[in-house]
Amino acid sequence: MIDERLSKKPEEVFNGVEYATLTPAPMSTLLSEKQKQQCNFQKTLNAGIWPTKQVPSFTDSWHSQAWIEVYLDSLLAWLHDLKDSQLLNKSEPVYLVLLGGERYAFGLALLQKLLQGCQQQGIGDINVCLLLSTVDQTMQTQLVRHPDFNEYNQSGQVRIINWDMASGQSIPSHDIDGEPLAIEANPAACLAHGVLSQLPQAIYYMHYQDIYCAEIACIQNSEHVEHTHSDENHQELPLLWDLKVAESAVKKDDKWCAVYQWSKTTVGREVELVEGDLAAQLGEALKKLIARGVSRAVAIPLCAAQLLFQLEQTFSKGMLQLISDNMTSDRGVNLPKVLSNTGMKLPVDMNVLSWMNPCPFNTQLEQLQGSDVAIYMSTSHEKSSEFNYTRHIFEKACAYHSPICQAEITQSIKSRAKELTEPQILAYIRQSKFDPNVLAFFIPRLLKEGVLVENRMQWCHVLSQVWQNHIIDCSHESFAFELGLLAIDFSHWMLAKNCMLACMEVNGPNTVYLHNLALVAWATGELEIAVQSAELALDFSPQDAQVKKLNTDIANFQEYCQHLAWFDMKRSSTQCQDSGLKLLPLGEHQLGEFYSQYRQSEIAERLRGVKLNQFSQLTGIWPTWLEEGRSGEKGHFALIHDSFGFVGAIVIDFAPLTDGVDSHMSSNDAHLSFWIGCDYQSRGFGKAGVNLAIKTVQHIAAKLNISYLKTSAWVHNTVSRHILTQAGFTALQETKGTGVEQEVFYQLTLAKGVAAQRNRISI
Repeated sequence: MIDERLSKKPEEVFNGVEYATLTPAPMSTLLSEKQKQQCNFQKTLNAGIWPTKQVPSFTDSWHSQAWIEVYLDSLLAWLHDLKDSQLLNKSEPVYLVLLGGERYAFGLALLQKLLQGCQQQGIGDINVCLLLSTVDQTMQTQLVRHPDFNEYNQSGQVRIINWDMASGQSIPSHDIDGEPLAIEANPAACLAHGVLSQLPQAIYYMHYQDIYCAEIACIQNSEHVEHTHSDENHQELPLLWDLKVAESAVKKDDKWCAVYQWSKTTVGREVELVEGDLAAQLGEALKKLIARGVSRAVAIPLCAAQLLFQLEQTFSKGMLQLISDNMTSDRGVNLPKVLSNTGMKLPVDMNVLSWMNPCPFNTQLEQLQGSDVAIYMSTSHEKSSEFNYTRHIFEKACAYHSPICQAEITQSIKSRAKELTEPQILAYIRQSKFDPNVLAFFIPRLLKEGVLVENRMQWCHVLSQVWQNHIIDCSHESFAFELGLLAIDFSHWMLAKNCMLACMEVNGPNTVYLHNLALVAWATGELEIAVQSAELALDFSPQDAQVKKLNTDIANFQEYCQHLAWFDMKRSSTQCQDSGLKLLPLGEHQLGEFYSQYRQSEIAERLRGVKLNQFSQLTGIWPTWLEEGRSGEKGHFALIHDSFGFVGAIVIDFAPLTDGVDSHMSSNDAHLSFWIGCDYQSRGFGKAGVNLAIKTVQHIAAKLNISYLKTSAWVHNTVSRHILTQAGFTALQETKGTGVEQEVFYQLTLAKGVAAQRNRISI
């Protein structure tokens, strides 16, 4: 099977160089008699070669923060112009019609940014509503369960309509819940992001002043067939977990080829074949193509034009059209010979699309530099010719955000993920506006190698920003799981919890999710949840070694806590709802974070505590601390935050020594010492932690015969001294040492006026 063209036979040559001749007319694909019998040639619009379902990837170049910013800036400018022109009925929504329901992730991400932008720019009173469209019942169900969708749906900011953009039907007047749509109240915005190129197009060959119309058939290419698949054994393409690609009339794998049959036609004949209001526009478009006087194949986006025209008729107040897609090059369209596994997809001739626009005078086309991608904007509503601000911002957004440049940068770092330094990785992620696709390249390396402890808080902030930009895949979520693992490594517990819960909500519970949720709950002091999650994980996988160890470790910690004379797990006095802090006995599972937060030498100096240069030194001391706790000699507390986990430590010495330092203390005294980790200072945790410690000691004061709580601080440690004074401690006249080594002693009375003291230091 070959394509045959007329041979070039130059009449003359000049110094051995052939003179140029006109390009020959298109020739139909040469087929054998057997192949002809297999072919069912059809007009291109009706051929079963086009995608039957849009299946964009969450990680493709169309889904990026740069693209979101282009649409965001343009929409915000348009809303400003709408408001200034007094065209809005503020009691009704302004609809954003997202074409291609499978682009829901892009639509929800854009809606999130748009609502934030409206509030920031003083147009939050405009009621914006995103319309997602799909006729797939499974997808409708998945969207309804989507966490981001639920949030916006409850406030009326997103709705689902039972409509397919390729169906030729008008948008329904009600959403899937039966709620009416105020279609005629306001101008609407139509967003077509990389989807119109998947609609059927009419294919012609413009041979100078002649027109040839294409008919297409599919045939199996026996030259490349190694074996034949039966219908039962045909392997379905695993594009998404649950969203399956519906098979079209033709099997689309690399064994099927497109063959073409060309027939000469005229403008008038083609116009007669088109029904509806676009016949005249098609005729004008064909005439303009002929006027170019060239020989090349062209694709007329007739279905896209019909769709946009239909939307214009539906929304009687007019529309803003924002369309981005691959654009036909100046050399014409390159017709594929081999069909891809999803069908034929051709670039869109944006110029032809603008010619077929009912309001061609309010269009603007921007081709992104260095690419074949273009963005097309059209406005058809009242006063649209006065929307100069919208046109200016649209042009600026296309040039400034440059999605294609961002895509090239993203692709370039993909191959260099192992070579970049940590600051360079952080810079790339920030430069991408915290794009989840960019972070995804680095997650395997970060999980394997970790990060510098000094940069951990930076990373926690970056991960939080990325998570805000991520939209859950309602069919199968995988990015959230990888991000959650990274959050666990960085002790970013709240993010880890949100990621694992999102995975469970979409994918269902399993051993790994429940195990990780138990880890998060244990690290943040939610012991009941930790126990429940760990036990459920064990139910899923009774023989899993990690899960069994986690259950054993949690049970041992609980048993240790229950036998401590200085701690009552049932007391709410060890928790502070306002600060999110609670006091728990220090456990071995917290030693890693203890060492990390204790890393600055100033903490040990102010505390007069041990110097820890290696983690092994801490694990060596741990058995002694454990025994001190069991014997009731000292209470070693961990200060736990409900989001950050371990943030500091508090020690209550119930058997103070009577040496030179504590000679003023008696057997009825307890000594307090505390410190806040270097990553969490200046957040008020010191004050809240001391108050919690006081309440804890007050609860056990009578039981342990404690009358006074005492402590000390270096004279230059003004922060700790201020915290003690605010908590109700009184500075004693007695001091020790001189100069920078002068130590000031403090005392808090517990034996008398305890009720009044509790009121005064309540948190």
